[in-house]
Amino acid sequence: KFTFIDLAGSERGADTMDSDRQTRMEGAEINKSLLALKECIRSLDQGHRHVPFRGSKLTEVLRDSFIGNCRTVMIANVSPSSSSCEHTLN
Repeated sequence: KFTFIDLAGSERGADTMDSDRQTRMEGAEINKSLLALKECIRSLDQGHRHVPFRGSKLTEVLRDSFIGNCRTVMIANVSPSSSSCEHTLN
């Protein structure tokens, strides 16, 4: 089974302030999904019995990629430009 998901990056509130309401809501949903993903990875790393996969649709879809006999690869596209440093650290 292969699952490809584009996480679209972390959406900073400061970058979406001039955008319409729909764009801000989408940015908030992306951040909510990324936070849920972080919590699942942290829970697995710390060996907790409960992993909060129900935190978002993203983590529900990726559940099979984190449990059982599987291999998971995460790829990040990070700009080396100093002008992108603030976005990269976010």
